[in-house]
Amino acid sequence: MHMRGEADDLLGKAYDSRVARRLLSRALPYRHRLLLATCCVLISAGADLALPYLFGLGLDVVNPTAPRTVAGRSGVAALNLLMVLFVLAIAVRFLAYYGQLYLTSWVGQRLVFDLRSRLFAHLQRLSIRYIDKRGVGSIMSRIQNDVSVINELFTDGLIGILTDFVVLFGIVAVMLATNWRLALLTFAVMPPLVVTVVWWRRQAIAAYRATRVAIAKVNANLAESFAGMRVVQAFTREVRNMARFREINRENLDASLWTARLSAILFPAVQLAQALATALVLYVGGRILLGGAGFTIGELFTFVAYISRFYEPISDLSQRYNVMQAAMVAGERIFDLEDVAPEIEDAPGAVTLPPVRGAVDYDHVVFGYERTPVLHGIDLHIAPGESVALVGETGAGKSSMINLLARFYDVWEGSVRIDGYDVRDVTQHSLRSQLGIVLQDTFLFDDTVRENIAYGRSDATDEEIEAAARAVGAHDFIMRLPLGYDTPVHERGATLSVGQRQLLAFARALLADPRIIILDEATSSVDTTTERQIQEALRTLLQGRTAIIIAHRLSTVKQVSRVVVLDQGRIVEMGSHAELLKRRGAYYQLYTMQFRSQELHAAD
Repeated sequence: MHMRGEADDLLGKAYDSRVARRLLSRALPYRHRLLLATCCVLISAGADLALPYLFGLGLDVVNPTAPRTVAGRSGVAALNLLMVLFVLAIAVRFLAYYGQLYLTSWVGQRLVFDLRSRLFAHLQRLSIRYIDKRGVGSIMSRIQNDVSVINELFTDGLIGILTDFVVLFGIVAVMLATNWRLALLTFAVMPPLVVTVVWWRRQAIAAYRATRVAIAKVNANLAESFAGMRVVQAFTREVRNMARFREINRENLDASLWTARLSAILFPAVQLAQALATALVLYVGGRILLGGAGFTIGELFTFVAYISRFYEPISDLSQRYNVMQAAMVAGERIFDLEDVAPEIEDAPGAVTLPPVRGAVDYDHVVFGYERTPVLHGIDLHIAPGESVALVGETGAGKSSMINLLARFYDVWEGSVRIDGYDVRDVTQHSLRSQLGIVLQDTFLFDDTVRENIAYGRSDATDEEIEAAARAVGAHDFIMRLPLGYDTPVHERGATLSVGQRQLLAFARALLADPRIIILDEATSSVDTTTERQIQEALRTLLQGRTAIIIAHRLSTVKQVSRVVVLDQGRIVEMGSHAELLKRRGAYYQLYTMQFRSQELHAAD
């Protein structure tokens, strides 16, 4: 259903004044180039219209029965002059058309650059909540597809429409000036063609909608099938999946054939109207010539040549209607994204957070997502250099607490403070630059191992990068890679194991030398050997730093200063690992349950 909505969004009004004004305002910095491109359009169209007229004059000059003079010249002299003018018109048309295409392409590409840069900068200011709610696919569609549609509007749509109208009105003017009776005869074929174009446009809207919906379904099915290929093969769903894909692909074929049939109707209809108009003009014009009414064969040729060009803009305009329609909707989608106000912004007068000691305070914090509260009156003080583990069932509120500390979200009530500074009163950059965060879903960029480790400190030396890797025990496996620290890890670290990716994430966080380290279930996906390796590194590396650790594996929190047990958004227990086990409360139940689960797993 979502895919259908995205596809349907691409169809709307052909002109929206609000969107058009905003789009034109983005083009204002390049108005001089657009004005020059418009001049090129006019010059190119004028030169193009002159060619049939000059050719018709040439026919009259060489007419043996009634030779015509040009600028007081006749015979070879007149023919030479016409040849010079003909070549000059071709050269002018070539240069003007080149200038038109280059200038419009330049403006279009600059607009693409500006729009994407602006959207990218804006997206980095938006809240995590918005990204999660909207979805990466929808946002990418706006940055990639919609911006490309705007490029098409400026490179071909607007200038193309202007060109079509200039040529159309120019031809009408020349035809009326040459012989108004023949001109009206030509226009008599227009009403049936206009009716056909209007019908075709309505059918085309429905056909293009069906095509977009169908291809969206194909893409969605392909993405889902490839992402879940392991499950598909595990449950031997290949045959059923193929049948389902054939069904979806057949819908796409039918929609594409519908579009092809419509395309096959419009252009022959235009050509038929052109052929009928040409036949009528040749017949009536020929009779006028035979009657000797002062109508020359060159003028008849000119008229017929203009007829062939008269119907081209009509066909082009019907096609460019779709470009305008798509551009209006694309512009609206782009501006809707631009108009989203960042949920988390620096407060007026926000100060720079000075180098911190690492004291963290949650003061009666109430918080939730949408309208559902997750944390209920959390009070917690973490001393500088203390390591605290947050444990509890899924949904207890552990990740919410670190999201508030990093100010990915703001509290509903209460406050979160670092060294006495409310995180809402300091700049986001100065806050997050002093936090080292290792998330459960380790994200590595499509770059080298070296650049991924240095992501938080671009000025780090090779020695510092290697020291951080050694500290977390990553150096040995890095040196076994084909190019060592210069080995590409590819998108999301696809060439590395889960444990290796976690170690690189540890090295990245530690190289930034933060005063507060947040480990969000950072060892939940690693094997026991790698976990022991990480624990050994943490004992040394966390000394003197405040650490907040979230872990499902309760064996990883034995060495922390304090364990905080959360249940349904409330702190229900607090103390050391040994103390909480002695109490035989909520922590003891969690620990015993996990220990038994591990024993059963080992037995299997």
